[in-house]
Amino acid sequence: MVDYESLDDHQIMQRVSQADKDALEALYTRYRTQVYSLAMFMLKQPALAEEATQDIFLNVWLKASSFNAERGQPKAWIMSVAHHKVVDVIRSRRRTIVNTDPADYETLDLLPADGASTEQQVEQTLERERIMRALKTVPESQREVIMLAYFEGYTQSEMAEKLDQPLGTIKTRVRLAMQKLRTALENDGDE
Repeated sequence: MVDYESLDDHQIMQRVSQADKDALEALYTRYRTQVYSLAMFMLKQPALAEEATQDIFLNVWLKASSFNAERGQPKAWIMSVAHHKVVDVIRSRRRTIVNTDPADYETLDLLPADGASTEQQVEQTLERERIMRALKTVPESQREVIMLAYFEGYTQSEMAEKLDQPLGTIKTRVRLAMQKLRTALENDGDE
């Protein structure tokens, strides 16, 4: 029997790419809180974030063979898969939003979900605070494009139109902001 806790992320990803369901479960255990936190931060709805989290790990399972260890860490790849999935959800919801009356909702939809454990909530809060601290280190114009892209699902072309800025300017702001965020998060992780 394999002790998945003793394996590093690369070893687990290798096993996931070989259709090892236990390896996927180990990966899920390691990263579900961070993936859910990102989904919740962007979607603002627990049920939708939970569904997105499940879809994200399904995508990880289906696309594990496309992970290239030479291009980065498994965690970064997983969070990239997560981000792309959540943006897809936001974009599809933006296209299909209709005004509804809360009275039309089913009674069960109005009941609170079970929610995460206290430990998971603390982890989510700490990760969210860490990201928000990092965002505060980025200049306002760059922070704006990050918020639009990563938390509201806008493409760079859509941001250029919305902000009435040249596409090249938007691309530069996104690139610079990502570099500054990466540095800030790395420095925050070292503390």
